[in-house]
Amino acid sequence: MAKRFFDQLGGIIGVKISGEKQEKVINMALSRGVYIWDIKKDYDSTILKVKASGYDALKGICDENGYVLETTVKQGFPFFKGVFKRRLGFLAGALLFVGALYFLSSFIWFIDVSGNRQVDKARILNTAARYGVYEGAATWGFSKSEVEKAMLKELSQLAYVKVDINGVKANIEVVEKIFPEDEISGACHMVAAKSGIIKEVLVLDGQAAVKEGDVVARGDILISGIVFPSVNPFMEAENMPPEKPYTVRARGSVKAQISYQSYGECRLKYEKTRLTGEKTEKIYLEIPGRKIQLTGGNSGSFPLYRANTKRKVLKTAWGSFGLSRIVIEEQVKERTEYTAAEAEKIAKNKALKGLSAKIAGQKIISNKAEIISSPSDSIVRIKISVDTLEDIAVARVITRR
Repeated sequence: MAKRFFDQLGGIIGVKISGEKQEKVINMALSRGVYIWDIKKDYDSTILKVKASGYDALKGICDENGYVLETTVKQGFPFFKGVFKRRLGFLAGALLFVGALYFLSSFIWFIDVSGNRQVDKARILNTAARYGVYEGAATWGFSKSEVEKAMLKELSQLAYVKVDINGVKANIEVVEKIFPEDEISGACHMVAAKSGIIKEVLVLDGQAAVKEGDVVARGDILISGIVFPSVNPFMEAENMPPEKPYTVRARGSVKAQISYQSYGECRLKYEKTRLTGEKTEKIYLEIPGRKIQLTGGNSGSFPLYRANTKRKVLKTAWGSFGLSRIVIEEQVKERTEYTAAEAEKIAKNKALKGLSAKIAGQKIISNKAEIISSPSDSIVRIKISVDTLEDIAVARVITRR
């Protein structure tokens, strides 16, 4: 195997010798140290192979003795040097392309964040950037495990962080912590969590600060945790001890009428564009003068679509190199017509949906639906008003000024 490799490296020439008593040429060549092999008889000629280094000696023997030497094939590296020289520009371009592709694929060009609800995406990205994960960062410039540990340490709201590198894209997956509600154990007031009209007051500990019929705003004190002793009317003033207020943990229930309003509408003729869920993603390599598609195939775009393009470019002395990612999502148009009754029902459901989370589990004491659009309008508009009876008292620590 090694011998064949070195033969190819030095070059091999296939020749055909014509003339009388061709064995004489073979014997003379062997006696002069010319290595020949693969000798075959072809009618009145002899075909053989000789090393490129011994070709001149074999040709000299043939010329001296009147034999005709014809070259049939040339193999090996020396005979490709001319091809390499003629194709030098092409080979250099190919090597530059492969090098640029490898170089650009070693950087992060796109970052996605998933799993966050309370923690802002921008905050997660900024924290990751401080530890080396950002758009344009080299993948060898950071350790995924170190970044994950640092982000968990800095973002106390996160219970889990995973950084996954997939080609030129980084995926940051997070899981947020669930914190228990703060519990107040010391002295406190009971204050209004919502604005409303007081309907019932029940004091278990503390001193009432409101009565039935009062209108309160969010944050107003309902049951005070600072208690002022009442004056005993049967005791003489000089015999009464000095009144000193004291603090307690206010407890009790204060129910109020809370008013909510919501609005809903529905067009009689409705046209909307929605995503079908079908999408294609294409990534292009941009080099000076060319744009080369790397992934996504040659499929055409959808008749109606939404395209989102992200592009990252690195400017060099040889021109601009970059990657662009295009996500194409298919869309379709849907047209619907409703009767006045159907549109009214849909508008009412939309309005109720806006209230459902706010009044869930609360006692409804009154509700009213009002159509606020005219019959000639192309849109049916409905306003819903709902009154509930809710316990609005929540604890708040007493602050001293």
